Amino acid sequence: MLGKAGNEVVRSEQKSFSFGHGGAGLKPRQKHADDLGKSNLFLAIVPEREVALQAVDIGRGVAQRFGLSKDPRPHELMHVSLNAIGKYPDFPDDIVFAVSAAMATVRAMPFEVVFDRAMSFANAKAVVLANAVRSEEMMDLHVQLAKEMWAVGLTFTYNPRFMPHMTVLYDETPVPEHMLAEPIRWIAREFVLIRSFVGKSEYEYIDRWPLLD
Repeated sequence: MLGKAGNEVVRSEQKSFSFGHGGAGLKPRQKHADDLGKSNLFLAIVPEREVALQAVDIGRGVAQRFGLSKDPRPHELMHVSLNAIGKYPDFPDDIVFAVSAAMATVRAMPFEVVFDRAMSFANAKAVVLANAVRSEEMMDLHVQLAKEMWAVGLTFTYNPRFMPHMTVLYDETPVPEHMLAEPIRWIAREFVLIRSFVGKSEYEYIDRWPLLD
């Protein structure tokens, strides 16, 4: 395992992420008592620290501009979700082993991630950074990850409407789509396997794989 990100303290205003729906199909995120102690596994792209801090600043500006009541997520939790793996009550060693073996076969080039606008996914109560033009490279990676999981008999997620995005905060108040003063951008050079603890602002980085030139 590669370490943890986020805060150890439970924050009631920060809820677990709904994975594998690409935005348009996101459902409202609700915590249930029987979810406590469980964790989600998912594959994602994580921005560089400077970019993550920029995303927090953008989220803070959006909150101020539109009178939102919630703060941005910690920079350690900024990510672009690619594919869900599942929710588990304990650490699933067998699943992690199978995922790691499958992901080692993925071959993709580094690519630029650009988000030029902020908006709400209203049914998820999430304020996200996104782009009107879907990244072909990220879509190709999304599809390839699904195929590799299918090939080893794992449950896989594939969404033809997959919309890459980065959630900067959660709030009840919808935010209209608007352009950012300056796009947020970075070069994705790897993807990672993350364990997200339900009900906590805490991630654990389990494995990572480089995108090779």
